[in-house]
Amino acid sequence: MPELGALIRQLQSQFVRSAEPHRVFDALLPELLRLGESEYGFIAEVWRQPDGTPYLKIFTLSNIAWDTASREQVERQRVDGMEFHNLKTLFGAALVTGETVIANDAPNDPRRGGGLPHGHQALNTFLGVPLHYGSELVGMIGLANRRPGYDRALLDALDPLFQSMAGIIASVQLDRQRRAAESALRASEERWRHSFEMAGAGITQTGADGRLLEVNARFCEIVGRSRDELLAGSFRELTHPDDLADDEDLLRRLVAGQVLRENREKRYLRPDGTTLWVQLTVTAVFDAQGRFLHTVTVALDIDQRRRAEAALQEREALFTKLADRVPGVLLQFNVDAQGVARVPYASRGLRDLFELDPDGAVRDDARLMIERVAKGQRKRVWETLERAGQRLEPWAIEFEVDLPSRGRRAVEAQGSPERLPDGSTTWHGYISDITDRKQADAALMNAQAAARANEAKTEFLSRMSHELRTPLNAVLGFTQLLLGDPSAPLQDGQRARLGHIERAGQHLLAMIGDVLDLSRIETGSLPLQPQPVGLSALVSESFALVLPTAHASGVTLIRRGPGDLHVTADPMRLRQVLVNLLSNAVKYNRSGGQVVVETEGVDEHTVRIAVTDTGMGMTPAQQLHLFEPFNRLGAERSSIEGTGLGLAITLRLVELMDGRISVHSQPGSGSTFHVELRRAPAPPGTPVATGQTVPDPSMPAASDSAPHSVLYAEDNRLNIELVQQLLLLRSGCELRVAYTGREAIESARREPPDLLLIDMHLGDMSGLEVLDALRDDAALAQVPRIALSADAQPQVVRAARERGFDEYLTKPVDVAELLRCLDRHLSIRRTAR
Repeated sequence: MPELGALIRQLQSQFVRSAEPHRVFDALLPELLRLGESEYGFIAEVWRQPDGTPYLKIFTLSNIAWDTASREQVERQRVDGMEFHNLKTLFGAALVTGETVIANDAPNDPRRGGGLPHGHQALNTFLGVPLHYGSELVGMIGLANRRPGYDRALLDALDPLFQSMAGIIASVQLDRQRRAAESALRASEERWRHSFEMAGAGITQTGADGRLLEVNARFCEIVGRSRDELLAGSFRELTHPDDLADDEDLLRRLVAGQVLRENREKRYLRPDGTTLWVQLTVTAVFDAQGRFLHTVTVALDIDQRRRAEAALQEREALFTKLADRVPGVLLQFNVDAQGVARVPYASRGLRDLFELDPDGAVRDDARLMIERVAKGQRKRVWETLERAGQRLEPWAIEFEVDLPSRGRRAVEAQGSPERLPDGSTTWHGYISDITDRKQADAALMNAQAAARANEAKTEFLSRMSHELRTPLNAVLGFTQLLLGDPSAPLQDGQRARLGHIERAGQHLLAMIGDVLDLSRIETGSLPLQPQPVGLSALVSESFALVLPTAHASGVTLIRRGPGDLHVTADPMRLRQVLVNLLSNAVKYNRSGGQVVVETEGVDEHTVRIAVTDTGMGMTPAQQLHLFEPFNRLGAERSSIEGTGLGLAITLRLVELMDGRISVHSQPGSGSTFHVELRRAPAPPGTPVATGQTVPDPSMPAASDSAPHSVLYAEDNRLNIELVQQLLLLRSGCELRVAYTGREAIESARREPPDLLLIDMHLGDMSGLEVLDALRDDAALAQVPRIALSADAQPQVVRAARERGFDEYLTKPVDVAELLRCLDRHLSIRRTAR
């Protein structure tokens, strides 16, 4: 083929001129079909999937479209190149094996995986030529329908052209790879430049002569100069004179390779003459041959930190001066995990107060201080200190010291413990000499202590009453509504169950009184009514009260013992004791556990009640503190609710009833509480009832009154719902609700109601404050004001009446009493209108 050489030269010339393979191969394909005496064909590049599987991407393809759809498909894929992934074809065989495929009986060739689409031009003969560049398969040529068929002679004749085409495709691939690498390099450089410029730290590159080669924006901000100014100079113009020699020495060592990296702090000079402290990390950069290129310096602005450190040093000096001049001793007292005590710091007052040198041996041996404490008081001082350290509670104590020269002195110590990472505890405290003022201040201190105690007790009782009475308001109020609502008669079984609920609520209400009487228990002034009490009925009632909680916790209640035992006790208080013990046994039990109550006669004088659980048990150390008020033995860190008062009250009640209580417990094996009381003979006739009966509320009959509006200020939604349900018993009563004191004031002024019903503890203010805000409003002068509150403290009730409340009703509300109160005042209001 003499024209083949010319065709190859033309092909190479076109590729050099245009470098667009599609254009080159579009022009080449017709010539190739002519030389190969073929009807149609393609020229394609070999691509590979991520897993290495080859596929073809067409450079050019004969127009063999046979209908509109196939023509549109060819045109759509012509720009990006049509792809062929099916390897179960004749060209797929060449692609997989890398060998030339000649199929002169194409329709019946076994390498052909399937037929052609309907309408496709017939494929009678096929030649698939893999194009290799070196050992790499880079492309493929496919020719079809040479009438005599394809043979090796044709291949040999066209081989120079095929080799030239392989070279062009390889060049295309190399160029694509080069451009991808250049793009990645540009992206990498752009990312580096972005990171360099956007870094929060100042970054510079410095040459061996100290000149700045590159600086980022943050460095310009730190030193207060522009980039052009910095690149025109060296680091020397920026450096504080006192730091320059060290910087020069560091640069010399970095250039010489004596050190590769160093961290240091230095000062820069800003144009306004101020200095700025920075922390530098300087790293030397070398080329592949080990020749020094430049340094990279990362500068962090630590000026504020250095100024803070200077201020801290100044404050420390001031503190030392102040501590040395304050009367008494400021000190740190440390006890390590082995119990060794030290005094890491003490002010100079230690010389006067303990006659010890604060910088002497006491630093490592606090026994020198402890030996100064009066002998009979050392144990108490150490135990309180140790207990406060265990609980991490503030420590305050008064004790006496015996000094070699000044004799006995009274001192007061206060400290706050801190647990350190090494397990030791350090008290930060103050000790003062109170000898001279102790006697003079005794009376005043006692009075103040009594006042504080009374105030704290009053606050506690008020809060306790309010928090406990509020939920009971809903329990008892809704129960009374159900029991007394004539419009919805109850079945006997329903009434009985509601009776249980009401009795339980009334019992809980009585228990609130018990908690509020805690101070009277401590002084022995709590009234008791000793009488014979049947344990069988009392245990049954106590079980009924605890059973819902037990069921919810998956705990089984079991009772054992004879049913005819009686003891001398106050029935309500004894039930309180048993319910406390049962509640604890359920709360601290495990799911699937048991609580067993066993009664037995110890002898003719004593009866024992044993409450045994299968819970977690207690350690001997916990048992020592079991009956301390508010001490929950670590349970405050769990999800189990409680106040820590139950067992303290139980102990005192048992003792007041001339009994005693004891406990036996082991960790992991549960606990048994024994209550021993005086035995009593069974009373004649019907056994004494231990429960409290609550009479049915006598509901006042509903009246056909004119419409009235009641404004209710309350922040508890259950209480609101209760009053809403209650007022349904009074036709014509419209209830408006204000959830805050401010909302109540605005609503009353905007639309005066016929009656104000106000809770004493709203979220943003008290009921008294709401009343004060409305006092001078003429439109509200004749509106009745009713307080409805869970705060039952006598002084609170008295204050409310003195400030202008017409009535004061306490929660839990007595439904009948509230209805009568509303009827009374609304009737007066109706008459006045």
